[in-house]
Amino acid sequence: MNNKLKKRKLKIIIGIIILIPCCFLVKSLINSNEEKRIIKNNYISLEKLGNVNIATVEEKINKKHKLNDEKSGDNSKEISNKMYFEKSVFMGDSITEGLDFYDIVNKSSVLAKKGQGLVQAKKSVSILTNINPERIFVLYGMNDLESSKNSDDFKSNYIKLVKDIKQTVPSAEIYLQSLTPVQAKVQQKNNSFSQDRLDKFTQAIIEVAREENVHFIDIRPMLKGKEELFEQDGIHFKGDFYGLWLDNLKSQLKSQSKSQSKT
Repeated sequence: MNNKLKKRKLKIIIGIIILIPCCFLVKSLINSNEEKRIIKNNYISLEKLGNVNIATVEEKINKKHKLNDEKSGDNSKEISNKMYFEKSVFMGDSITEGLDFYDIVNKSSVLAKKGQGLVQAKKSVSILTNINPERIFVLYGMNDLESSKNSDDFKSNYIKLVKDIKQTVPSAEIYLQSLTPVQAKVQQKNNSFSQDRLDKFTQAIIEVAREENVHFIDIRPMLKGKEELFEQDGIHFKGDFYGLWLDNLKSQLKSQSKSQSKT
């Protein structure tokens, strides 16, 4: 019995040894045939390509692009905020700093710092020389609401800042933005953020823009009824706010551009 078992095992081993090379051979033949098929298909494709009229190809490509444009609508919406605002600078406090925190625009486009007001902002103006932006979006006031006695002081400091910016980068377009609203709970706890005070300080910004012949953009309407965009402190904003903010800026820039082209 032992001899029979030994012989049977030996036959199995020999069979396996013979089978393995056969498997590789079959696989090799399959791969070879597959390679031949691919080469043949590529050759046929190249042969067809050689007979194609270039003008016809271009026409098809143009039609495809046109169809995609019609489906997507306004192509400018596809341009990322980083690309659209790459030659812009955003000056402000911690609210503006969120543009960098949430990676909405390039880091080099954000010139903002937590706790900054108009007086501290003057230190940042000199940096504009190296950046040399085409547009400058300014958003200060939340810290000034607590540090400024009244809107007149605020206006005076704002005028000084705008003049400094003009002198540093005279070719840049300057856009002053309204103060952002705060939630009711903030106004109840701190009189500095009362609605009357917010309105007066924003009116001061409007006056500065008019007197200094720079642009004013009101960002308050876009936040109306959007309580979900606020952080728990009722002053700062969540990440979703920043995309809406920049979409709003782009929309207003386009409107201004259209109105200027008509005049």
